[in-house]
Amino acid sequence: MVLVVLPLCAILLQSAMPSLFGVPASLRLSGAGFGAMAADPYALQSGLDSLALGLATAVVATALGALVAWLLTLADLPARRLYAGLVWAVFLAPSFLIGQGWSLLLSPGGLGAGVVGGALLSPVGVMVVLSLKLFPFATFTVQSGLEGLGDEVIQAGRISGARGLTVWRRILIPLLLPALIAGGLIIFAEVLSDFGVAATLAQSANFPLTTYAIYAALESFPTNFSEAAAMSVLLVALVMLAQTAQRRAVGRRGFATRWGGHKPLARRLLGRWRGTAACGLGLLFAIGLGVPAVSTFLSSVTVHMGAGFALTNLTFSFYQAAISVPYGMSAFALSLGLAAAAASLTLALGILQSFSWRRQSSPLSRLVDIILTTSIAVPGIVLGAGYIFLWNQPWLAAVGLDLYGTTVLLVLGYIATGLPYAVRLASSAMTQLPEGQVSAARLAGASTRKVLGRIVIPQLAPTWLRIWLLVFAGAVFELPMSMLLYPPGQPTAAVAILHQFHSMQIGTGAALTVLATLGLGAVVLALSALLARVTRRMTPR
Repeated sequence: MVLVVLPLCAILLQSAMPSLFGVPASLRLSGAGFGAMAADPYALQSGLDSLALGLATAVVATALGALVAWLLTLADLPARRLYAGLVWAVFLAPSFLIGQGWSLLLSPGGLGAGVVGGALLSPVGVMVVLSLKLFPFATFTVQSGLEGLGDEVIQAGRISGARGLTVWRRILIPLLLPALIAGGLIIFAEVLSDFGVAATLAQSANFPLTTYAIYAALESFPTNFSEAAAMSVLLVALVMLAQTAQRRAVGRRGFATRWGGHKPLARRLLGRWRGTAACGLGLLFAIGLGVPAVSTFLSSVTVHMGAGFALTNLTFSFYQAAISVPYGMSAFALSLGLAAAAASLTLALGILQSFSWRRQSSPLSRLVDIILTTSIAVPGIVLGAGYIFLWNQPWLAAVGLDLYGTTVLLVLGYIATGLPYAVRLASSAMTQLPEGQVSAARLAGASTRKVLGRIVIPQLAPTWLRIWLLVFAGAVFELPMSMLLYPPGQPTAAVAILHQFHSMQIGTGAALTVLATLGLGAVVLALSALLARVTRRMTPR
């Protein structure tokens, strides 16, 4: 209720009663916020742009993700494990770092400005970059659908005379329709919710999007709370509408594909196309992940990125500036601490909730389930706006709850974004714990402490550590919550990096990005090694 429901209620109330949180407060209903949004050309254009961008990206990214899923699941592709790992790398990469990398490449003075800058520094370019970033959502859903299909389905089609494209058109695509629709609607919702690309590449292309328009309304002077609340309500409504459309699209049809004697789909030989498919997939990852990474690195070691690689153009001064500049690496250190605190608290709450669901199912637990499921669809910028409306109240200071402008509120925001995933993963692990082990220990007189120490923790600790690592890595470079809630004089790593770019300190911002990314990579690798060691120790021999 505190982390999710109250902030969303604050947004709804602010949109309907613009003076509710004013001084003096007023309960007068008014549509002034929605009227201001309709009369504001920037807000209106950003809404139309976001809707069109979401639809176009959903189509392109779903098709791309489905192709990648087919190659990884059913084709005799070489280096399949490497490509599967790269899909996860694209999925986990912060969108604002990818967007900023493309902005550096395509902006005036960048290496690609004269070649493809005009074509990609545009709405079409934003759509392409988002498609390259979000296609893993479709890949994961389609892969799951393909693994559920049986090879006997294709064999039955071939016995009936279907060949090649006919099998796909009449059998596979209709059966995969739920996965395709789910992937497309998830991508549509992610585009509407994305703030990283909206604050970087889209801004460079003069292509306004709703998430950035909400941020601009909250950062304006005087702050336009009512219009920001109205745009937030509209954005949440669009995301929820997409979820409803998904359920209606697949809820009245049968897609069962598992029967007795279910045989997984056999891998198809690509023959002379095997090398071409591998090279094409490698090129996809090189463009989607490698190009922005290389662009950022080159910006950090060259005086003028478009001047080539002459020795006179190379420099490491930007790295010295990144280390010494105020709010440089200190911001990264702060992000590590806040992310560790948020991950620890999120994991603790996730474990407690998974224990609660295992022991009993009650109306309250089902309500918590609905809240957590709904919160996944709430954009981070919207939830951050709700935290401002809720916690930026003078009367809270009188009762000792003046959390606005503190790192405590930022940690609460990180918990709210990570908790739905932590609960799902912890609950899935909890369901795999045999009930008989706990019951036998209880009958033998074991206390709750012994049950946890001798049975539960040894089996579930590796999963819990993975959950902690996932939440931690996501919180270090979290942007929308951080932009709205970071305390004055204490920016996080993502805010500090973006501030350098917005201040036209391109080289310093790029160097700070490289150092922070390498630092996070080193921390994640060290923690992963520790996780592997713990897993080996706890695995029965």
